[in-house]
Amino acid sequence: MSVVVAVDLGATSARVGRVDLSRQPVDVEVVHRYPHQAVVGSDGSLRWDWDRIVAEVEVGIRLAVERGPVASIGIDTWGVDYGLVDGEGRLLSAPHSYRSHRTDGYGAVVDRVGARRLYEIAGVQLQPFNTIFQLAAHDREELAAAAHLLFLPDLLVHHLTGSIGAERTIAGTSGLLDLATETWSDELVDACGVPRRLLPDVVRAGSRAGTWEGVPVHLVGSHDTASAVVAMGARPGPGTAFVASGTWLLVGREQDTPDLSEEAQSVNLTNELGALGGVRLLKNVGGFWLLNECRRHWGDLTTESLLDEAAAWTGDAPAVDATDARFFAPADMAAELRDAAGLAGDAPRGQIARVAVESMAATTASVLERLGDVKELALFGGGAGASLLVDRLAERTGLPVRCGPVEATALGNALVQGIGLGLLSDLTEARACLDDADAA
Repeated sequence: MSVVVAVDLGATSARVGRVDLSRQPVDVEVVHRYPHQAVVGSDGSLRWDWDRIVAEVEVGIRLAVERGPVASIGIDTWGVDYGLVDGEGRLLSAPHSYRSHRTDGYGAVVDRVGARRLYEIAGVQLQPFNTIFQLAAHDREELAAAAHLLFLPDLLVHHLTGSIGAERTIAGTSGLLDLATETWSDELVDACGVPRRLLPDVVRAGSRAGTWEGVPVHLVGSHDTASAVVAMGARPGPGTAFVASGTWLLVGREQDTPDLSEEAQSVNLTNELGALGGVRLLKNVGGFWLLNECRRHWGDLTTESLLDEAAAWTGDAPAVDATDARFFAPADMAAELRDAAGLAGDAPRGQIARVAVESMAATTASVLERLGDVKELALFGGGAGASLLVDRLAERTGLPVRCGPVEATALGNALVQGIGLGLLSDLTEARACLDDADAA
């Protein structure tokens, strides 16, 4: 049996697909999609509608299984966010969203440990949403009542199988993992005031977590970027950099070992563990979040129609820094982009949308310049289907842009399941399954 189910939970959309690993090139049959967003809870906090997300994931899995036998299920989600469960495995409260302002005081933890020390141990970019800062702000009574901390993909795996663990790629997003040992850093755990007992054992992708209604559940690159990079293309070379595109643009390259230098720290690069080994050295750049938040403000229109308006704009559209904290969670993204670019108060939608795209491309080019020695750019995820972004990246970077699969995350998820099942031997063989899948 060679069909697997890939559950890919992004920060704005949940997708469940079937992937037949015996076909080449492999592709994804998406059987269920569910758009979602963080909601303001009764206490005023920004949280995920977790019960509804779980219910929709289960709908998708059942639809996938109804279409024929499957050999495995794998789950990936975005990083850093988590849930706390009690001794009987019950979720204590809905997980907080990483865009919450509850971590605005994260500098106190940085001052306590030291920015350089944080980077030397964990190697992650300094961002207010890192799990270490979320936990420092978490309600102490709830922490005391918890038995386990589970990152979101592990929380879903726990819901399906009852297992407790922390897959290493998702654990690596937390700012609590010692990159040298790939175990929890007691120094950093102490710094955020969390009981060490809450953190489960770190487990590798490809291992079997348990079963759901008789179907094996395998751990994959549980961080969605880890899964997406697995499926970045069939034959990336030593000069290949990547842009994993979605809510964020994750701009970086693969390498064998972390870069914990002061230079990498000064650029705020992050060292993320690869699903099957190695490191992704990258930086978060504001991605389709910029456009989607404009859509939310402007009302009923699609991302595609907004990109069409942006492409049709031929006037001035200055690029701004898409890593600027002002774009992280503004009340009005359109106004924020307009003001940052110095546009008139009555600037049309197409101009503001073009500023967003130009900013995404220009900031990506800046990151790539700091990485150095880049010969080509692999673009995958949702942005691979956006011709305007492809064109602007090519122009701004001066690099050939190779478009990989739009559903790269689900494909990477499935390929790692194939390795766990023994259908594929390693990353090279897994990527060979993507031949001719580029520009999907």
